[in-house]
Amino acid sequence: RQSPANQCLYLLCYLQSRYQQGLERIAEGFIHHTRQVKQRAHQMAQERVYQDWQKAARNVSKAAEILHLFVDDRIDPNTSFHAVQQQAFQFLSANDLNSVCRYLSNQKQSAEEAFWQHLDTESTLRTGLLRSLFCCLRMEGTDKTQRLARILDQARLDLVAGNMLGDACIDQRLPPKATRPLLLKPDGSIDKARYEWFLYLQIPNRLNGQLMLPEVIRYRALEDDLVKPQTWKNQKQVLVEGTQQPKISKDPTRLIPRMADELTLRLHEVSEYLERSDNRDVILRPKGGKHLWRLPTASKKHLVNNPFFQQMRAISVADVLRVVDQDTGFIDDFEHVLGMNSKSRQYEVDLLAILIANATNQGIYGIAQISDRTYDQLSTIQANYLRLETLNAANDRINNATTRLSIFKHYNIQDDSLHASADGQKFEAKRETFRTRYSSKYFGTSKGVSAVSLNANHMAINARVIGANEHESHYIFDLLMNNSTEIIPDMLSTDTHGVNHVNFALLDLFGYRFAPRYARVGKVINELFNITEDENQRVKLSLRKPINTKRIIDHWDTIQRIAVSLAQRKTSQATLVRKLSGYKHNHPLLEALTEYNRLLKAQYLLNYIDDASLRN
Repeated sequence: RQSPANQCLYLLCYLQSRYQQGLERIAEGFIHHTRQVKQRAHQMAQERVYQDWQKAARNVSKAAEILHLFVDDRIDPNTSFHAVQQQAFQFLSANDLNSVCRYLSNQKQSAEEAFWQHLDTESTLRTGLLRSLFCCLRMEGTDKTQRLARILDQARLDLVAGNMLGDACIDQRLPPKATRPLLLKPDGSIDKARYEWFLYLQIPNRLNGQLMLPEVIRYRALEDDLVKPQTWKNQKQVLVEGTQQPKISKDPTRLIPRMADELTLRLHEVSEYLERSDNRDVILRPKGGKHLWRLPTASKKHLVNNPFFQQMRAISVADVLRVVDQDTGFIDDFEHVLGMNSKSRQYEVDLLAILIANATNQGIYGIAQISDRTYDQLSTIQANYLRLETLNAANDRINNATTRLSIFKHYNIQDDSLHASADGQKFEAKRETFRTRYSSKYFGTSKGVSAVSLNANHMAINARVIGANEHESHYIFDLLMNNSTEIIPDMLSTDTHGVNHVNFALLDLFGYRFAPRYARVGKVINELFNITEDENQRVKLSLRKPINTKRIIDHWDTIQRIAVSLAQRKTSQATLVRKLSGYKHNHPLLEALTEYNRLLKAQYLLNYIDDASLRN
């Protein structure tokens, strides 16, 4: 149905996308196996050092026999030392004798030496798998890692060309002074096998902004994910106004000081609140003098089986879906994959069966066993009509119709705002995919995924499937931004897994209020605030560390650029947060975002302390 030019463009975009995905899997595989072998080598080194020490302790008695050779009158004085040495080796081998010598001098074998000895035994992994993965990855460095990046690139070229390291990539200044002797052979030349291991081990921990993979989205420079510098310089005002977010376009020299003043005022107001209220409900002051917070919420007990519902006649789920379809027509959104338009709705019953089968986790095989539908028929219809696009369209239609009902607003938790919630559920997977991961806590010895869903007033408005090993907080912003329904939340709550260094800041810039449910709120409050008493023994609340407003103002331009890039879908929050989280804590941009985040977090916690409805 497309023109030849569009077909070519589509195929090029598809190939580019698959190429980037493939490279990302290769990079993840390299990092995973390198970290695994490093961990394995450390464990084996510690075990080897311990066993060597234990064996030496057991061999001390045999060493006494060797020492006795020096005073044995039966040995001819003219006997060569080599002959005596051979007699000694009959009691203990050379290695065991070395261990006893170290034991007697109270010197254990170096764990670092044992570490490299174990890596020598992993040569098949190095030459068979890691080398092949490494040759696919092109690396770039920052100012401090230019030499390492240059050596890695040369090593990649050498391995691609001749399957062995050349002399051009050997730089003895690169290894630390303590490691250098362990990379040398007895004749003083470099051991190229160990040097190759050394290069591989440098990569995983430096993919945090020090080394970059320019062709891999996850590990390329942060700059590549943002609006181009020249475009930003020439069109900044237009781009900022295009986001239609007032906070992003405000002058930081006015905005940040005003927010800081509001925080100072709130600190005073909450201090007054704590002084006036019954402190036993808010703060416990044990004899040790340490302040422990206790912020109770009024628990509401509901009857699970309320007598009201006993008056209602039970109906089947299929009938409920039919009623919903009468009012919304959501089944029309399940279009044939080939674009064949049919108004007969001949597959309506089958589609309802397929929806119920998947929703109840029985699958179409299970539903075929207990109904009058055949598995082959259901399988064909599912393949033709059920896919992500059609499910999204049908779900959005039902949500939008529900929003327009007059009863919808009565489900609001707070009258003045629409409160949404995001959380992840772990599901064991029947098939292995790129996203499935092991998690003994949730899946035992099986693999599974995590489904993060965004809900508002009991309506599921967006969802995303992520790996069980990925952090939910990286996807919170994306769930809100990619919400295609008419339900626009004002406030978002998550559990502790939804919290990171930047979520308060990012959500605030786009007009959302972030209200996480902390599992240990007392600990969080204690980490952020100090509670003291003045000379009149009045409660005084203050920040443990003042907000660095200058840092925020200095980097506001970059924060605006990040926000515009997110608004224009130049990058995803998951990619951005993952990169920022990998930076060192003293990185200027991360520090600016963290300070802005802390400013908003402090405001939220103060509201949490003196607002019972918010706590509920």
